[in-house]
Amino acid sequence: METKPSLRFWRVALWGVVNFLLFSVLFWYFVHLHVRFQIGKRAAFSSTPPAPLLPSLVSGAVALLLTALALAALWWLQTWRKPVALRTEFARHKGNAELCIWLLLLILMMATSLCLPERSHIATSRCSLFTVDEVCEHGPFKLPSEGFYYFSGNSGLYAGIYASGNKGLNKAGFDKFGFENIEADRTRFGWPLQAITLDAVPQKLEWHIIFEPYAFGNPFVSFLGWLVLQAIISISKGLLRLEDAGLGR
Repeated sequence: METKPSLRFWRVALWGVVNFLLFSVLFWYFVHLHVRFQIGKRAAFSSTPPAPLLPSLVSGAVALLLTALALAALWWLQTWRKPVALRTEFARHKGNAELCIWLLLLILMMATSLCLPERSHIATSRCSLFTVDEVCEHGPFKLPSEGFYYFSGNSGLYAGIYASGNKGLNKAGFDKFGFENIEADRTRFGWPLQAITLDAVPQKLEWHIIFEPYAFGNPFVSFLGWLVLQAIISISKGLLRLEDAGLGR
């Protein structure tokens, strides 16, 4: 049995897929946990909504650790029947060490692409904000009361805080709080199939967050780029071997 696994393309691609799936599952878990923690504190209003940076770093570290442990376990299963003299440390194998470095690069690329924001400044009303459309549809211009909210809707998960405002009906019978003109800073972070969109109201203790459908600028694109890079390296190594074999004749 081969004790020094070569770093072939299929091996890199397989463990890259495992790492990507682990990162994806862990991120969704940690980002929801992070949002709930921010809302659950309720100690004081904050104009800074929970960003995906901390969940992405934690997810990347845990995913890389689990992948490395799985690699080491499989290597041990391959070599445990070998005589002690033929066994060497896991990290000494060039294929294992190099593969872990490539997986670390993949994690860094995905975590970075996830946290790169697309920011725009919009002028709108509270009911016109995309992140609260679901809230406004629950009744005739009914918005959550002052404080924190967190619930799931048809088009995503909603969370945020509403600061105090001048509520009441105007002459037309509409809710002043819902139709008050405001300016918001919208920041969108990419993720496959859904994006994290944050609407923060400058100089007011108010923000809204939603996981909405979106498919651009996400870590999956980084994974595909990383995979293409591995294919190019693998093809280049194969061509060099063929060239060396030709010169050896």
